[in-house]
Amino acid sequence: GAFQDPFGGREDLRQGVLRCVGDPDRRFQEDALRILRGLRFSASLGFSLESGTAAALRRNRKLLGEVAPERIQVEFFKLLPGKAAAQALRTYPEVFGVFWPELLAMVGFDQRNRHHCYDVWEHTLHALAAAPEDPVLRCTMLLHDVGKPASFTLDKQGVGHFYGHPAVSRELAEGMLRRLRCGTDFRETVVRLVEWHDRDIPRTDKAIRRALRILGEEDLRRLIQVKRADNRGQAPEYWGRQEELDKAESILDRLLAEDACFSLKQLAVKGGDLLALGLAGPAVGETLEALLERVIDGALPNERGALLKYVQRIRTAKGGKKGT
Repeated sequence: GAFQDPFGGREDLRQGVLRCVGDPDRRFQEDALRILRGLRFSASLGFSLESGTAAALRRNRKLLGEVAPERIQVEFFKLLPGKAAAQALRTYPEVFGVFWPELLAMVGFDQRNRHHCYDVWEHTLHALAAAPEDPVLRCTMLLHDVGKPASFTLDKQGVGHFYGHPAVSRELAEGMLRRLRCGTDFRETVVRLVEWHDRDIPRTDKAIRRALRILGEEDLRRLIQVKRADNRGQAPEYWGRQEELDKAESILDRLLAEDACFSLKQLAVKGGDLLALGLAGPAVGETLEALLERVIDGALPNERGALLKYVQRIRTAKGGKKGT
């Protein structure tokens, strides 16, 4: 019944310290995934690595290149939601750069822009820390600006710009996630959010309905969270952007409460209705899409009678032109 603690684990727990048992070099060489697992524990628990363990982790980091991508993926995406994930990334970027070298280009990259008080890497980490503890959102924040170094230009006034960086980031993120053998749904969602993260969506019913049409409710809500976190990684004097995002979220909530139409499934007219009017083949789908566009734009109400009347009027007009 005596308490045995041969390696001083209780004191390490009290101090919030992680260390390898015995020779840390040997522990990491036995299984290189322990390098990433140690950082995962650090990120999730908020513990620091003991100096000898940290030094050995850095010395042996290249061994991660011999670990199967699937194993790295599991550990890494357990790390990202951790409360101290940003600090782990900040302290050991060279370790993560073994399997994602694209990250290293962001470290210390001066943005030279008044909207940013941090370099690209620090902005990324502040944005990541501001995002909910969710693997999809945290991964999106880690990769949303990975294309900035390759997109950098400097104008005559010495101001930095990153024109087209969402597209470059999207392309890089796609390749990085594929290398880790990420699942299709996860990869496509992150890549979509990376591509949309800097796209302005006006705070109007029409614009929000259009975004719903393309992204769906779940990803549009995720995008708003991404934009919030991105803004929190900017200079504090520009945090007023949060109020605009509040407006967007309020409009989204209201449209959903009103059961606003933004998909073919919600459209009051179906394919059978158009077949009954004499339409056939591709014309049915094309007409449904055209009706949905007009409903989303607010040009037509989502009412069966009004929609069918519009179709009949258009068909009559086309027939009349053909007759003349």
